[in-house]
Amino acid sequence: MTLDSVGHAFSASLHDMDEADRARDEHPAVVLQDLERRRRCPAQVIVFANEKGGVGKSTLAFHCAVALAHGGARVLALDCDRRQQSLHKLFEARGGTARTLKIALPTPRYTVLARQSGAMLIQEMERLGGDCDFVLIDLAGHDSPTARRAIALADTIVTPINCSPADLDALGSINPVTGRLRHSAPFADVVIALREERLARGGSAFDWVVVKNRVRHCEHRLLAMVNRNLGTMAERLGFRALAGLTERVGYRDLLPFGLTQLDLRFIPDIGAPRSANLRELRELIEGLHLRLPASVARPVRGMKSEAPVLAHAAENYRKALRDSAAPSMVIGGS
Repeated sequence: MTLDSVGHAFSASLHDMDEADRARDEHPAVVLQDLERRRRCPAQVIVFANEKGGVGKSTLAFHCAVALAHGGARVLALDCDRRQQSLHKLFEARGGTARTLKIALPTPRYTVLARQSGAMLIQEMERLGGDCDFVLIDLAGHDSPTARRAIALADTIVTPINCSPADLDALGSINPVTGRLRHSAPFADVVIALREERLARGGSAFDWVVVKNRVRHCEHRLLAMVNRNLGTMAERLGFRALAGLTERVGYRDLLPFGLTQLDLRFIPDIGAPRSANLRELRELIEGLHLRLPASVARPVRGMKSEAPVLAHAAENYRKALRDSAAPSMVIGGS
């Protein structure tokens, strides 16, 4: 890492801290007033948000976007984490796979919100997602004015958590003796305040869904504790809990190629998708209770790339992908 890159990272960190400070001073009424002055994109807006990092926001957003695209929906995926750009990189890898193997993959439109502002967020949603059925927004792991506007715009908030006590702390603190909620966490306070302000102004409440991600079913006692505490929090904070994706190498090993289990049927000689993975993805989409348009009943495929690719490069790529798509298993359990 060069001195320039260190300086850039430090400057970006300071900017994020400044954004968080500005957001804390911003009343929910100010956020809603700002949005009311702007034209709203007609698409359903799904926001993936959690101020704790490492919970799989981008991975979950990617799988949901691809699953909807496979179903025929028109989807825009908007990455609001301009530093990490995890969601954007997954779609870039997907494009590289499609070009190298000359296959047609259903792929959403995607972009990075380069300039962090509510005005730019609305502008990009309208410019790229004005004719879309869904806009999926992947937020950075910190509070900001842009994040608050995205949450306030949402039809559905998806908050992924890993099954651990530390991840539950992003929502609130549970007394380990009484099992009661001590207090909500700052992130939950923001979501609740924006929801209440929407209702106070005559709007509808968004659906807040907390998704248990990377579940390891072998950890029975831990999973039981997490489910019990999530139930307590859900009742007090007003969200519903949903099972997400288990910790399967079948998901993880395909991500460097920008692929999901749904894509394997489009790639000859790679291997069949695992039925358990497909079932989890289907149940996840169904569990989000999205308003699926009629177009989703007509699956579509992406355009096949005609870009020239060396034969040996394509074969090496295919071999690496074949190795990664080998029969998978749940880590730590069956």
